[in-house]
Amino acid sequence: MALSEDLNYLMDSLSCVTYNGAQHSLIQIEEKDPSAKLKKVNLNAGNGNWFCFNPDEGRKCSHLRRNSNLVLMSPLLKVDSRFDHHCACDAVIFICEGDNLIVVYIDLKSGNPTGYSSQFKSTRQFVRYLLSLTEEFSGRKISIYEERYIIFYGGENRPLLNKKTTIPKSNVKQSLPDNAYKREVKNDSTLYLRELLA
Repeated sequence: MALSEDLNYLMDSLSCVTYNGAQHSLIQIEEKDPSAKLKKVNLNAGNGNWFCFNPDEGRKCSHLRRNSNLVLMSPLLKVDSRFDHHCACDAVIFICEGDNLIVVYIDLKSGNPTGYSSQFKSTRQFVRYLLSLTEEFSGRKISIYEERYIIFYGGENRPLLNKKTTIPKSNVKQSLPDNAYKREVKNDSTLYLRELLA
């Protein structure tokens, strides 16, 4: 299956694309921090009109620079703890269903999930910037139909407690950067992307 022209254009605009529905059916989201307990989650996405990119790795531009404090476009993009807006989540998935663009923001957290709001907000603004540039320079108007914010947390090698998540499954659609849908998972768990879109 080939990606739609619009989705393919967006994918070609990014240097940190990790998977796409024309070539892959599984998305692996990985945490590179060696101290993280939750290191990897797999999403079974099937083939389709989607792609996934890793903004957290993409913002580092390690393949372009040697100095980690190098400013690429603006001091606002400098890696600095004073700037909440220069952080990113671990994965963003663009999914086209008909004419509807659904954007899913995902972050992996070990233990009790905190400190994710600025990561989601910063990444959301980058996505909006990407769509605005696309419209300005290509004439393609691609609007976001829906956004979802998901935290996978845990990573412990103990049995998961049999209790409800902080936000019930039915509220994944209503998740916001400050109040993301949270789901406890084990390392290397495989989930279905479809259930996160229900």
